[in-house]
Amino acid sequence: MTSTEPRPDLALAILDAPETVASRRGLRDQVAALQERLRLALEADWAPEVLAAAAVVPVAERPRLLDLGELERVRDDLVASLDAVREAVLVRRERHAANRALLERMFEDPDAHRGVRLTTDDLGLPGCCRWQVSPVLGVVGRLAGWWRVKVSSGCP
Repeated sequence: MTSTEPRPDLALAILDAPETVASRRGLRDQVAALQERLRLALEADWAPEVLAAAAVVPVAERPRLLDLGELERVRDDLVASLDAVREAVLVRRERHAANRALLERMFEDPDAHRGVRLTTDDLGLPGCCRWQVSPVLGVVGRLAGWWRVKVSSGCP
C-alpha cells in the first residue's frame, strides 16, 4: 500500500468518531425537517411555477454514505429550494390579488376595460369560469359604447 492511497481503517475511524456521529445525526435531522417543510409547502400550493422552483439537485449517482460536507450541501440546497418555493408562492398570491382587484374594477367601469378577460386560474379559484368585458349588443353595443362584464361558466 502506498502513502497516497486512502487507508480504510483510518476512514472508518474518522466516521466513527463521537463528534462526527453527533454532527451527522444533527445534519440528518435538519435535512429531514427541511424535506418535511418543503413537502408541506408543495402540498399547499402545487402550481407548475411553484413546482419548478422546488427543483432539488440529486446528491449522488448511487446510494452511499454522505460525508459531512455533502450533508451540509444537501441541507443548504434544501434551504435554497424552500426559499425559492416560498418566493414563488408569494409572487403567485400577489398576482391573484392583483387580478381580483382588476375584476372589481372591471365591474365598476366596464367601458375602461374593453376586451379584458380573466379566468379562474388568473384569480386562483377552483373551477372553470371566465369573466370578459364585451359589448352588450355586438356591433351596435360596440358603436354605442354599451359594455358589460360577461360571466361564462363551464369549461370551453
